[in-house]
Amino acid sequence: MMIARPLFLGLALAACGASAAPIVPDAGAELLPGFTPAAPGPGELQVVSPIVRDIAPGADVLMCTYLPIEAGFATDVDITHVTGFQTQAGAHHAILYQARSNRPVDTHVCTDDDMANSIPLGITGGEGGDAFGIPDGLALRAAAHSQLFFQTHWVNTTDQAIDGQAAFNLTVQAPSTAVQTAGVFSIVSTQISVAAGATGSAAATCTFARDIQFGTLYGHAHEWGTHVRIVHTPMGGADDVIYDHDWIAHNAFAPPSLRYTVAAPFVVHAGDTVRVECSYDNTTDHELTFPFEMCAAAGFYFPGNAQLNCVDGGWPN
Repeated sequence: MMIARPLFLGLALAACGASAAPIVPDAGAELLPGFTPAAPGPGELQVVSPIVRDIAPGADVLMCTYLPIEAGFATDVDITHVTGFQTQAGAHHAILYQARSNRPVDTHVCTDDDMANSIPLGITGGEGGDAFGIPDGLALRAAAHSQLFFQTHWVNTTDQAIDGQAAFNLTVQAPSTAVQTAGVFSIVSTQISVAAGATGSAAATCTFARDIQFGTLYGHAHEWGTHVRIVHTPMGGADDVIYDHDWIAHNAFAPPSLRYTVAAPFVVHAGDTVRVECSYDNTTDHELTFPFEMCAAAGFYFPGNAQLNCVDGGWPN
């Protein structure tokens, strides 16, 4: 089953000066040896994923873990800043979601149903940090007593099983009209096919049905990417290249990004198109396909809180 990506069984939440603290489970989270996420600062909550164990050699897998309802927030909160951490071996990204509808408490390979059930609260690339940071003046809103779940993406290129883990430090505040709620947007191409030892390219174009304001935009490819470009074409107008970067492997986890403000967002109008274009150099001995390699554009839009994915030119119903 194809999953539109963008780019957790136990949970530990520690409040340090937060005005709206979550419900805290009695047991602390077990940490993998050597995994030392930074301690939460004033006004921050720390969310630590369970350990994902025995990720098989050669696996490229998205795991979804639904948490007990009591592991959620006690009151509505606005998340204004996110710093993420993920163990190095095999890590691609981790995302903390709020579920739209409750699901059984379990861990399984993610499905399209999980992605349709998701409202993003935090994202980190495999090398951690805040490359996917929320712009000033925007917030991701989390609802009280909603079920939380983690998505973790692992690519094990070794010949041995590995374990992995992720964590987030979230800056939270009481809901406020001083910020606008934001959601996550992505354009994804799944039509990637680059023969062993060859160069190639992929692209996806999406036509917008309504005006959308962006606070950030960035491209995404994996280690065989050589160039990523994002092109905005106003309805009836000429192409405008807004993002144009030679690509290195590090960019998969910390991509160059376009950052705007609430007062001066980047606006795509109804009828406009946005196209993401990616080039590759396949130095492996096998064909590169999605999702082992990717071509995507993503970012935060506002106002809204849904995850909007345009996959191969098609929008969700």
